[in-house]
Amino acid sequence: MSTAPQIESAYRAVHDRISAFLAEQDGAAYREDRWDYERGTGGGVTRVWENAKLIEKGGVNFSAIHGESLPQAAATAFKIDTNTPYFATGVSLVIHPRNPYVPTVHMNIRYFEAGDTWWFGGGIDLTPYVPVRAEASAFHWALKALCERCGEDYAFHKKTCDEYFYIKHRNEMRGIGGIFFDHLRADKEKHLAFTTALGNAFNDIYAPLIAANRGKKFSEAQRDFQLFRRSRYVEFNLVYDRGTLFGLQSGGRIESILMSLPAVAHWRYDWTPGPGTPEHELTTVFLQ
Repeated sequence: MSTAPQIESAYRAVHDRISAFLAEQDGAAYREDRWDYERGTGGGVTRVWENAKLIEKGGVNFSAIHGESLPQAAATAFKIDTNTPYFATGVSLVIHPRNPYVPTVHMNIRYFEAGDTWWFGGGIDLTPYVPVRAEASAFHWALKALCERCGEDYAFHKKTCDEYFYIKHRNEMRGIGGIFFDHLRADKEKHLAFTTALGNAFNDIYAPLIAANRGKKFSEAQRDFQLFRRSRYVEFNLVYDRGTLFGLQSGGRIESILMSLPAVAHWRYDWTPGPGTPEHELTTVFLQ
């Protein structure tokens, strides 16, 4: 059975693979920030792009931490005694491209153990600003094929994703979904293989979206709509996202937690796109 060091090593390799891919795609070096876990041992590596060529704001996090007693917020959430030693490791990323034709993407894979309790979680979802049915379809087909190769239930993970990335107060999806899973704890070897496969598949899934769209010219109206939709991304992350809320409640490293927020976002009062526009199609079809 896989041990904590083996899982950490597998995830660290995913982190390096994705970081190298994004650096190559952007042509700009990332800022690397190494940090130590103040409440125990271990730490992490945060790699960030800001105001780069392709990526206006984005980053890829890796962490592997050990502690002797769970933070109260974690003990309450997981229903585990606070005096239980724990280990957690994972990779998370959010990429906000500059060009509205290139979708925003989020992915994470994670593992947690405390005493005899352990589980895996993760997922990937896409947030486009221009509705392109072929690209949306290809994204989901790639995830379906990945799940089938790993013996996972794509339909279930997709449904879970749709339900999770839902902005209740706006009555709309954050994006076009993907897959999302949590508390996988039936087969450690299988779950490690699945989460690692998802991490390693990221480059191949996202590369076509970059290649097809990064050079497209966009209008000021498309840029304004991108910034408007980014505000909904911010609302979800600060109001509903479990990882963000848990990180804030448990005293996590704030810079890494809020790395997912875009550099620029706009809020507009009571605004909706006009009928017949691509923005209206995205809002009324893709995000429902």
